[in-house]
Amino acid sequence: MSLKGMARPDWDVIDQVAGITGFGWTASLLGYVGTAIGYSNSLITNPQTLLYVGSVFFVTTLGLDRLRSRRSNDER
Repeated sequence: MSLKGMARPDWDVIDQVAGITGFGWTASLLGYVGTAIGYSNSLITNPQTLLYVGSVFFVTTLGLDRLRSRRSNDER
């Protein structure tokens, strides 16, 4: 099966998921910085978890952005 025969994704959904992951990595990294400087650690037992989650969300956001830009370049 060729890639051209596969169903095309709905770009609005990809943009929405990228927005959610963008918010996720921003909130996670801000939470990590807040706990690292001692502002608040009452909810988080291990602040490195926020750093790891933020990193995963960041990489996912970058991947979705590259997918979107590569796909829009192919359609031109």
